[in-house]
Amino acid sequence: MYLYVYGNNVSGKYYYKDINQFIYIKGTLIQNELSLEERVNNRITGYFHGYLSEDLVFSGEWSSYDGNNKYNFKFANDKRYPINNLEIITSSLEEDFDNKKFESSKDAIIIKNEKSLNNLDRISLDVDGAKSLNKERMEFLLNNSVMEEYHSWKTSSYSEDDFYMKKEINVSYLDDKIISFSIYNYSYAGGIHGIYNSSSYIYLISRGERIGNNLSELIENKNDIELINLMRKKLLRNYTDKDFFDFYSIELSNVFDITPSGIKFIWPLYKIAGYAQGIIEIDFTYLELKPFIKKDSKFLYLFDK
Repeated sequence: MYLYVYGNNVSGKYYYKDINQFIYIKGTLIQNELSLEERVNNRITGYFHGYLSEDLVFSGEWSSYDGNNKYNFKFANDKRYPINNLEIITSSLEEDFDNKKFESSKDAIIIKNEKSLNNLDRISLDVDGAKSLNKERMEFLLNNSVMEEYHSWKTSSYSEDDFYMKKEINVSYLDDKIISFSIYNYSYAGGIHGIYNSSSYIYLISRGERIGNNLSELIENKNDIELINLMRKKLLRNYTDKDFFDFYSIELSNVFDITPSGIKFIWPLYKIAGYAQGIIEIDFTYLELKPFIKKDSKFLYLFDK
C-alpha cells in the first residue's frame, strides 16, 4: 500500500496478487483515525476504517461496498526497506488576470534518510531536478519557479490565453532493490490543446543510480517476432491498426515503468499515433515478458517472483 498524507486528506493505492491492478484509495485522517474508500474502474468497491499509529502501522476493518464481507487488516511500514518513507512537496498557484486563468503546480521529492546514505541523497537530488535536500529550501525553489512562470505569463502576449502547468510525481514501484517514480507533465499556453507526457525514473537503490533509460537494459532482442506479435496483440485490445501512423512498423517503446504485476510500456504523444489517441500504454505481466529478458539485466530478479 502506498499512502499519500497531506493535512487531513489521504490518497494512494494498494495491490494484492489476486487482483492484477492497483486499487485506488482516498479518504481522511482525523487525528489518528483513518477512513478510506477504495475504487476499481472509478466504482466504489469497499472501505477501510482504522487507526494509523505514530510508527506507521495502519490497522482496522475492511468492508465491502454492500457490507456483506468484512475482514480485519493490518499494514505496517517495513523498516527493512532502504526507502520506506518520503515526502512529496508541492507548490501551486491559481490566479485570475484580465479574465484569463493561470494555474501551475509542481512536485518535488525528499527521501527520508535517517542513516545519511549517499545513495538515497543522490536519488532525491536527481528525480525532480530541484537540487536540494532541505524541505524549506525545496519549497522556496518551487515557489520561486511558479511565481516566475506567473510573472512571465502576465507580462507577455501569452496572457491573452489561459495558462496551465502541472508536474506530478508518484511512486509506481518500490522494493528493497528498486524504486520507480512516475512523472506526469502537462502544459498549456495557448492554442488548440495542451501537451502532456508521462515518464518513469527508475533507480537502483543500493547505488542511487538511474536505470531503465533504454530498452536494451531490459530486453534481449526487441525484434523477436514473438515479442512483437504479443505487443501488437496488446495494442489492438484498445485500438485498431488504423489508429496508428504505421501499425506494422511500431517497435516496443524505450520508455517503460515497473509495476507490482509487471512492466508498463509507454509511447509519448505523437510517437506512434495522433493526439486523439493520447499517451499509449500496454502492460506485460512478469510471466509474459520473462522469455525475452536479458540474462544480465538489473531487472532480472523481478521475473523470478
